[in-house]
Amino acid sequence: MNKRKLIIIVALVLVLGGLITAGGVYYHSQSDLVYRDVYIEAGSGEITVGDLLKHEAEGAKLSKDSDFDINVPGDYNLVVQWKMPIFGKRDYKTVLHVQDTIAPKVTLATDSVEMYTTAEAPAAADLVESVIDVTNCTIDFDKKYDFTKEGSFDANIVVEDTSGNKTEVSLPCKVVEDTTPPEITGVEPLEIAQGDSVSYRKNVKVTDDKDENPKLEVDSSEVNVDKRGVYKVKYIAVDGAGNKTEKETTVKIVSARIAEATEEKVNELADQVLAQIIVSGMDQKTQAKAVFDWVVNNISYSETAGIDDLYSAAYKGMYYHVGDCTVKQKTAEVLLNRLGIKNMEIEKIRDTRGHYWLLIDIGEGWYHYDPNLQLDGTLIFYWHDADLWAYSNAHKNTHNYDPSKYPVIQ
Repeated sequence: MNKRKLIIIVALVLVLGGLITAGGVYYHSQSDLVYRDVYIEAGSGEITVGDLLKHEAEGAKLSKDSDFDINVPGDYNLVVQWKMPIFGKRDYKTVLHVQDTIAPKVTLATDSVEMYTTAEAPAAADLVESVIDVTNCTIDFDKKYDFTKEGSFDANIVVEDTSGNKTEVSLPCKVVEDTTPPEITGVEPLEIAQGDSVSYRKNVKVTDDKDENPKLEVDSSEVNVDKRGVYKVKYIAVDGAGNKTEKETTVKIVSARIAEATEEKVNELADQVLAQIIVSGMDQKTQAKAVFDWVVNNISYSETAGIDDLYSAAYKGMYYHVGDCTVKQKTAEVLLNRLGIKNMEIEKIRDTRGHYWLLIDIGEGWYHYDPNLQLDGTLIFYWHDADLWAYSNAHKNTHNYDPSKYPVIQ
């Protein structure tokens, strides 16, 4: 070989070496370019092909079938592809190990548990507010705890992720036994005017020996504040242990009082009526009959014009001359009172309709006295009890009453 040829060969070698190094060092083996194993903590962030390389290799990339999830622990087989000048594309294999070595971060929902022996035992998960971890976690007690027995203890909650990392937290627990029901006080019969609101809880208190805030429920579902009548109201108190106390009372819905119906004004009207119907020498029975006749003949019946207050009802009867059985009964009551005739109200056992009338006693015992013209035209004045029962039974229980609430009737 002559000197000139030798120089050309050396030059070509030098040029070729320069081309190779210009594109990067030629890495012919697996261990020259990529790490055989790469370890990373799950959920720690993104990873690029550069994290897999020992040296910089411009244009290196992962193969299309190289798939991994940085948030899911596991071993992923990856292929790095790099195209070198002159020598072309080559594949380099590596394994990406996504590891989970960090235990879950746990925040409790409460600092302690205080409960009654009758309460449902809590699940461990119910006592945990949040768990931070890259994988799903199980939440459970480290052992079975007896929440039905009175006492104090620490309950240990274990939170474990799918990689086996565990976090254990301790929670003080106090279980209290309570079998004493709460006490309700201040429940009394109520009375309001039609359309008014009812203060069911006014003056009503609930106390308990262990629960500072027992619950009180008022069942007023039967009450119709727009309709006169007597309705049942139920009070139900329940403490934290589930002990229950119930009490019942009544709410009476009455007609609104007439402002001008004062006792003085009503008595003045009554004296005017009596001056027209009572004459000297009348005995009490005759006087009672005169009052009876005046009420029957001078007060027109109206189902919607009734009123409950004694003086308001009597005022309605004597001033407006209209009213229902209550107005007639109370008008007669005021007039009889002014005459000094002994009387008392009697009430029908309420069914589809209510009804009120009077009993009078003029020294011969109690007799029935109903100053209402009955639907069939009957007048019930100074009736024996047996006669009233016979009439009531024959006319769909018009005067069915509870004898135990009243004195013996003749």
